[in-house]
Amino acid sequence: GTLYQPETLEELEALVRHCNEHGIRLRPVGAGISPNGIAFSDAGMVNLSKMNALLWVDMKTMQVRVQAGMRVSELVDALKPYGLTLMNYASIKEQEIGGFVQAGAHGTGAYIPPLDDTVVSLKLVTPARGVIDIHRNTQGQLLDAVKVGLGAFGVVAELTLQCVKQHNLEECTFTASREDIVKNHAEWLRKNKHIRYMWIPYTDKVVVVTNNPTDKASTLGEASDDEEEGLRTRPLRHLLKTSIDNIDPRRREKLGLDADLVDSLNFAECRDWLLKFDTLNTDHVKKINRAEAEFWANSHGRVVGDSSEMLQFECGGEQLVFEVAFPTGSLAKPTAPVPRKGRSTPATSQDVAFVIDLLDEIEKQNLPAPSPIEQRWTSASKSRMSPAGSSRPSDVFSWVGVIMYLPVSDPEIRKGIQDRFHDYKEIVRKVGARMPCDVYPHWGKIELPMGNEEALRADQKWLARRYPVPLFNALRKEFDPKNICSNEVVNAAFPLED
Repeated sequence: GTLYQPETLEELEALVRHCNEHGIRLRPVGAGISPNGIAFSDAGMVNLSKMNALLWVDMKTMQVRVQAGMRVSELVDALKPYGLTLMNYASIKEQEIGGFVQAGAHGTGAYIPPLDDTVVSLKLVTPARGVIDIHRNTQGQLLDAVKVGLGAFGVVAELTLQCVKQHNLEECTFTASREDIVKNHAEWLRKNKHIRYMWIPYTDKVVVVTNNPTDKASTLGEASDDEEEGLRTRPLRHLLKTSIDNIDPRRREKLGLDADLVDSLNFAECRDWLLKFDTLNTDHVKKINRAEAEFWANSHGRVVGDSSEMLQFECGGEQLVFEVAFPTGSLAKPTAPVPRKGRSTPATSQDVAFVIDLLDEIEKQNLPAPSPIEQRWTSASKSRMSPAGSSRPSDVFSWVGVIMYLPVSDPEIRKGIQDRFHDYKEIVRKVGARMPCDVYPHWGKIELPMGNEEALRADQKWLARRYPVPLFNALRKEFDPKNICSNEVVNAAFPLED
């Protein structure tokens, strides 16, 4: 299919009109970095990377108007002269703003909603109704229905975003035991503007990372001491050197492992190399996780920097990702956990209990689960199709992500990893189904059972329990009656009736 890249709003309008008249597929795609490729279509796509301008800034309201093709990183730089920044950030900044909002992306902080909830207005170029300007003051319900629209209503061309003053954050990193988490979680969630946990399977270590506003000057960019860095990474480097020494020389050469280079590798590179040996060997993965736990125990400390930098983090090498969200009560009244006999660590809130139950199930099934299991929080979004959508502003949602790395290029090995990751996702779904609220995936990470009609129908019912599917599909029929903007994933998740 063709990839279209209009440079002006007029060109975009003409393109959408032409495709609608001739029934040509035109799937909106942003930066194309969602792990599940939810934006892609082989039949034809439109990308707005050439429509990436900051259109205006209102210093009084701290609102800004941007074209949807602007990357988050570009917007950060463009806002610096005005002393403004976005309310929150995800782990990376390479998303295009339109896709970032349409997919319901999020950062972390129980007081802060996903980015889609900072949208004040947007300009939507629809196949059937042309250009529509939707503002929350006059069409708030419609805006809430289309903000997280998965590209199914048309092409989002422009957005007005609510920003905040540029500020520094002080990051504090430390490790805790599972019991420490249970004991302190409610207080930590209330006291920290941003907080995330990285649970390390098969260990009792949880990495806690907090970020809070500060007047302190940035310490980012200060050279780290080589000796200190060597101490932090020593457990991983030692395990890596030992593993290299014990491997067959021919396999060592095939995997590209050179013991002389080990001392030059950073933390993520060490883990990636270690996983090359045997990604699906649970005993080997346990050793790596224990070494990583030691790395984080040696990494306690504080650092100060701009919020746009501090809220990013190292995601590691190529990986498979699955992330789910679920409501966890409010800060004043967290949801109590569903009782479960044999829970390894008693928990007092559902969000912590979910991860403990997940870890218990991983260990029960001896799954080769690498580190980390990442847990973050947001406040509720008013967007109807957001995994964190709620009409109650006080609601807090927990987001839990699991991963498996793809450290080798061998197709057979990669297929084996993908198969085991499918098992991993099923464990997440199984644990989530024990809760009355269930769990629902991030739209950029959902995987549907294509080719299995029975399983697909079950997933359609599962999604319909959470989302206003009749409203979503009614708007699709109104704005895009020929269904040129959807793709296989959207059509499978939300089939349109004739």
